[in-house]
Amino acid sequence: MRASVRTLAVLVLLGGAAAALLSGCAVFLGEQGRYLVEQKNRVEVPTRYESMTFKEFLALPSLSTSYTDGQWQQVRAQSARAVSIEGYIAEVRQVFDGPMYGKGPWAGDLHVHLREQPQSQCFPPGPRGEQIVTEVTPHFQPPKTAWSEKNLRDLCDRQVRVRLSGLLMHDYPHLDGVGRWRNSAWEIHPVTKIEVWDASRQAWQLSP
Repeated sequence: MRASVRTLAVLVLLGGAAAALLSGCAVFLGEQGRYLVEQKNRVEVPTRYESMTFKEFLALPSLSTSYTDGQWQQVRAQSARAVSIEGYIAEVRQVFDGPMYGKGPWAGDLHVHLREQPQSQCFPPGPRGEQIVTEVTPHFQPPKTAWSEKNLRDLCDRQVRVRLSGLLMHDYPHLDGVGRWRNSAWEIHPVTKIEVWDASRQAWQLSP
């Protein structure tokens, strides 16, 4: 029991140190880095969403890793958009970046990678470059919602059609992943609404 208490205390201290380090790093990253952290930590739930197709998503502005003045205008305008996109979950991955959100190092984003067509299985083999990246941040994970890794993985395993909604965000540090495990540096981040297509009712059903 004593060892468990000591272990927990160490984890708490590490989590606090990591959060403080992240906060300090955001300052050194400059305006662009601080803006990204702010975007990741949005908690507002939009009242309306505009529908986007995969083609429209891919047509979002192509930006560099260091924004010009003109690109800053595009980033701010696009990041204010609340959008929905339909597809099939191909991957669900836990990322341990909790300090980004003021959480412990064991927490973090749930990456939900979307494809336009159903797949043979969750985590299908073959190329991954056509995926749209969406992310469920710790702010929208249980207990606030039922969007746990297990429940999202179930949607992936069943290959049911889903509609994921949230706020656009340009994740410029992952530009090097475009064409490898994502089709764009743009993401829906955070995801603020998940719906599942109910074929029997021919209607979208809200996931709690």
